[in-house]
Amino acid sequence: MTELFTPMNIAGCTIPNRLVVPAMVTNYCTKDGMVTDRFIKYTEEKAKGGWGLIITEDYAINENAKGYEMIPGLYNDEQIEGNKKLTDTIHRYGSKLFCQIYHPGRQATKLTNGNVTPLAPSAIKDPICQEPPREMTVEDIKQLVKDFGQTARRSKEAGFDGIEIHAAHGYLISEFLSPFTNKRVDEYGGCFDNRVRFLDEIMEAVRKEVGKDFPIMVRISGNEYLLGGRTEAESFELARHCEEIGFDAIHVSNGMYASAPIDQIIAPMYTKHALNMDVAEEIKKLLNIPVVVTNRINDPKMADTLLKMGKADFIGMGRGSLADPYLPQKAKEGKFENIHYCIGCLQGCEAKLLTGESLTCLINPRVGREFENDIEKVEKPKKVMVIGAGPGGLIAAYTAALRGHNVTIFEKKNDLGGQFKSAAYPLGKGELATFVSSVRKGLKDLEVQIRLNTEVTEEFIQNEKPDSIIIATGAVPLIPGIKGIDSLKVVTAEDVLLGNCDVKAGPVVVCGGGEVGGETAHFLSQTVSDITIVEMQKDILNDMMIMTKVCLTGYLNESGVKVMTESTVNEINEKGVVYTNAAGEKKLLPAEIVVSAFGYKSFNPLEEIAKKYCGDVHVIGGAVKASSALHATKDGYEAGLEV
Repeated sequence: MTELFTPMNIAGCTIPNRLVVPAMVTNYCTKDGMVTDRFIKYTEEKAKGGWGLIITEDYAINENAKGYEMIPGLYNDEQIEGNKKLTDTIHRYGSKLFCQIYHPGRQATKLTNGNVTPLAPSAIKDPICQEPPREMTVEDIKQLVKDFGQTARRSKEAGFDGIEIHAAHGYLISEFLSPFTNKRVDEYGGCFDNRVRFLDEIMEAVRKEVGKDFPIMVRISGNEYLLGGRTEAESFELARHCEEIGFDAIHVSNGMYASAPIDQIIAPMYTKHALNMDVAEEIKKLLNIPVVVTNRINDPKMADTLLKMGKADFIGMGRGSLADPYLPQKAKEGKFENIHYCIGCLQGCEAKLLTGESLTCLINPRVGREFENDIEKVEKPKKVMVIGAGPGGLIAAYTAALRGHNVTIFEKKNDLGGQFKSAAYPLGKGELATFVSSVRKGLKDLEVQIRLNTEVTEEFIQNEKPDSIIIATGAVPLIPGIKGIDSLKVVTAEDVLLGNCDVKAGPVVVCGGGEVGGETAHFLSQTVSDITIVEMQKDILNDMMIMTKVCLTGYLNESGVKVMTESTVNEINEKGVVYTNAAGEKKLLPAEIVVSAFGYKSFNPLEEIAKKYCGDVHVIGGAVKASSALHATKDGYEAGLEV
């Protein structure tokens, strides 16, 4: 790891290592752009973990320049004081802190930016935000240039070590740069020199305010992955231009909101790792300033290898810093098994933001809650019994053990993970196994006892005499009262994924088009050619995050899996599946094997029994209500704090 932990300068600012936290929206601040203790503590946790450079989420340059309602800003002097507290806090740990400044352009709505119509170089609606923007006048442009300059001034006064100007991801500057969104015919549109004029003027205004020695970097999308968008060829030209006008470093990312999910700004688990490494390498060859590369890099050894290969000078690992703020420290100490790796699920870091909520993380439910406590050790350790070793139970045990309790996990199966173990089997989801693996190592280090193949009974609880019990028995497959459901030709999705049954040939009918049914059908398509999903709703995969849903829908189409919606299963017989279609007609769908993927129901047989022998009982996750692992780990974290 020699490259990764070698310091490097950006315009005289010494970054202690090559690990960068790129900007990520959290929605942790106030509506008027003031930073909060929650935001500071969240950022501080990364500094404690040893990240060399932390880049804040996009700071608004004026009160109507917000793509998200609860992001920070430096558009008035009253906001400086809170940011001084932020920078002073981070500097105690040796990390450097850059302030990213931006305007969202068309990628905003009236709801997020003070009921003001979004601005754009051309009046083209973004397909995600769906808000018609107003084409900017030259006067608008000149005012925003001044706003960028004044925001930069306040950033320096607040104690930031540098600035990142956000010219990527389809936000306003990017919209001027790209022929996909810029259709102007004045001095700000048309040829390359005209399209970069807005950025040139912003850079000039910012440099005037912060001085020649203050680090200023720029973030660009190397490829927008859009018909008519900017590709690498012009991005190379843009990178050279950025160095010529005085930028001190360049940050290479990809895409914009309009890009396909697989090419998104926040890439899903199906996206290849380090997708921007080649374009970053070519840019690095062209320039004499440092290059940062980011997106789908979650492993410090991968990061170190990319540095050795000359792909970039710094490695951005945004979601990796969410899953484990202490990744740098662990990597430096060689504790790779202990790192909680990002799995690219998008459930906490992206899906929550799309609904206006604040950022969280399935792997690390403590994200955004650092301000609540310091996980301090308890004075009187308790004997804690955790029943069930799914995601919720594992996090509950881990959190309780961190606080000093004596914890034992009891699991009736012969392995950890619960349903999360089988969740790693579908195509493209192998990284899910790293979650269970890393928590297992953490539990071992904390001397948590793990007793597998152990079913907890009333007598068992009575003999154990625990001070606290956490019931994490999870959910079990829902088996509806359909005639023939107990047939030998019916298997569960979990048994298919885990290899407990051998599906040799079709036709196969998968009953249920949720995430589990869709993934199981895709998994089977490797070896079986005739597969049909039967779903009673109008669409499939409705329980998936939209980005991953679109990806999996495409894969199902490519693999030839047939889909029948608005179809209700009535019976399973020796010939196949009898169902009723949208027209009310009963039909027979031939099947050799039927996969039951009707969903899950909560499983909680021990709560009342546990309360007879213990005064502190907590029921979490799927044992309360069948839901996602995101909810299970949140519940587990809270239970681990409460015992």
